[in-house]
Amino acid sequence: MFTPQADRIERELVDHTAAELFSEDLMLPAVEGRWLANVPATAAALLGTSIPGIEPPLPDAYWRPLEGDVRRVIVVLLDALGYRHLRRMHEAGEGGAWETLARSGVLLPITSVFPSTTNAALCTLGTGRAPLSHGMFAYEMWLREYGVLTQMLTIKPVYAKGPETLLSWGFDPERFLAVPGVGEWLREHGIASRTMVPRQFTRGTLTRMCYRGFDEVIGYINADDMWAHTAHALQRESAAKSYTFVYWGGVDTAIHQHGGAGGYWQGQYRGVTASFEREFLARLRPEDRDGTVVIMIADHGFVDTPLNQVHTVAHNPVLSEALAVPFSGESRAAFLHCRDGGSDETRRRIATSLGDGFRVAPTEKVVRAGLFGRGAPCAEATSRLGNLIVAARGERSLDRSDAIRGPRGRHGGLTPEEMLVPWLAARLDL
Repeated sequence: MFTPQADRIERELVDHTAAELFSEDLMLPAVEGRWLANVPATAAALLGTSIPGIEPPLPDAYWRPLEGDVRRVIVVLLDALGYRHLRRMHEAGEGGAWETLARSGVLLPITSVFPSTTNAALCTLGTGRAPLSHGMFAYEMWLREYGVLTQMLTIKPVYAKGPETLLSWGFDPERFLAVPGVGEWLREHGIASRTMVPRQFTRGTLTRMCYRGFDEVIGYINADDMWAHTAHALQRESAAKSYTFVYWGGVDTAIHQHGGAGGYWQGQYRGVTASFEREFLARLRPEDRDGTVVIMIADHGFVDTPLNQVHTVAHNPVLSEALAVPFSGESRAAFLHCRDGGSDETRRRIATSLGDGFRVAPTEKVVRAGLFGRGAPCAEATSRLGNLIVAARGERSLDRSDAIRGPRGRHGGLTPEEMLVPWLAARLDL
């Protein structure tokens, strides 16, 4: 389960620090081959194929023990279930069915993307490319082509008071990402594909971005419904090979509302895991299990962000003077578009005003260091990322004006708790 090999890899990942850019207590995404961008190619490799142009598979230790006549791959994403949070559940004896699968399979850490946030992670998993290439960087982005700060889940102007979205302005979700989708390649090569998402998001803009080319987008109403749909999809499978992506957001919702205290996120984990065992595993026939691999991952972990650790930007005159538009990105990984282009003097003044709980680096250096991935950037990368990047340390976060209603737990930053995510893979026919 949590083996010496897993502990060694965790140390290697954490020891790859961001000291030269931000701080030695922050870590870098493992863009050299052990991060979320490598998951689609690994799933394809298990199915005995490859997808041209995307990031390569994870190292052999992550998947070679499972290969051999694999016909179905199911990737389950439990939003916000970081590697260290999963470990705590297992150490408490509450790992459930996932713990059982880990004993017969592979459980190793990988890293999230930067910022460690759902939008960027899902688009990375949907394309097999780094954020630098696909262009979805964060929850909020300045979209130069529309001249507006945009909330990227609903594609709504951040400061809009009504229901208006950029869809009415001509925004096309299927064309927004700068690279093709994994689903489009799967369809061309006869591999059946489907995704399970909450029913209200079946036609959501992020769904339309991430799952281009998927044969089915199946909506569910709760965890039992989600797993029942997944089991039924396997039982009616007619294609020679298939890829299924399952998304569950209960842990993420709990940590945003309550933080890590009170047992709320743990309850979400226990509930979705018990449902997985009852409504999915228990329903499968031997022929459904044959050649089936299940992979459980997360998009990011989380940290507690108590109110007394929130820096309210509205009360910071240095930022008010320096910024051309309100900060974008994430509350723990902010993008700053500066009036003067982010001069050294402006960077120093902002860093001093924010204090020791934050670090500020020129965007150009962050990009060059590979935090958003390697390779050629998409056309709008520079305009979306701004001039300076702010990375939060510890439990600190930024808020524009009303922190009292802000999340109690957050993510987006470079702490190990946010960046380390699980790769738990097992065959169901063993």
